[in-house]
Amino acid sequence: MQLATVSWPLGVNNVDTMMAHAAALRLPGVQYCGDPRQCPAERVKRAAAAHNIRIIAIDPLDCAPPRASQATPDQAIAFYHTLVDYARDTGSGALTLQGLSQWTKQAANTQAAYAQLVECVREVAAYAQEQGVSLLYEVCNHYEVPLIHTAQACLAMLDEVGSDAIRIILDSFHMNINEPSPVQAILAVGDRLGMYHISDSNRAGIGSGNIDFLAQYRALKQIGFSGDVAIELVLPHLTPMTPPQTESDRRRLDAEIRRSAAVWQALAIER
Repeated sequence: MQLATVSWPLGVNNVDTMMAHAAALRLPGVQYCGDPRQCPAERVKRAAAAHNIRIIAIDPLDCAPPRASQATPDQAIAFYHTLVDYARDTGSGALTLQGLSQWTKQAANTQAAYAQLVECVREVAAYAQEQGVSLLYEVCNHYEVPLIHTAQACLAMLDEVGSDAIRIILDSFHMNINEPSPVQAILAVGDRLGMYHISDSNRAGIGSGNIDFLAQYRALKQIGFSGDVAIELVLPHLTPMTPPQTESDRRRLDAEIRRSAAVWQALAIER
């Protein structure tokens, strides 16, 4: 398993500074939460190369439709085609898709929203295959996205889409909210797991909440997972979605990231 970080919790908007920050944390992989409208792909690619950082995925945070009236399948697909291009052009070659559920707001009911999501994922997957971009779908909690809150729901949706190429992201924080058993969720996903995210039940560092990381680590080893493990921490007083606002908080977050990385690496010995 290879440790990485997610960019948005770092609270660093300048892409060059952010890549340097990740390198200083000795986390050579970054899940970049960028926006093609704000930072051109070529600049992201150069910044990553300058600091020897591998972009493990493009994970756009600002991916909801600007207005509810724009939440149509056609506009969702068109927007995600631009994100596929962005993932290709940044050199990442991977894109997350869970934001597509935010484009179902105009659907008449949950059943219609789900059908729209399946249609959109299928269409984006076809385009991504043409562009040589791999896809990931993160299972997020019900406070953050309207659909797909458990591993089983994600597996069922991807089976309906009909693509074995889309891999799943499981996140310890999200699983703690919606999964009856995070360990069983990991085992159920098995070789379809593409990435695993680390944050405790309060979205802070390992050991600050109640998640059994040793049990989850063992489950990952049991399914033979050898992919990216991205640290996605928020300081306890800033949870759930606020990055550090002061230099003092930035130092505290860096310390928590380093400590959590060390704890995770130590689990290999304890298992």
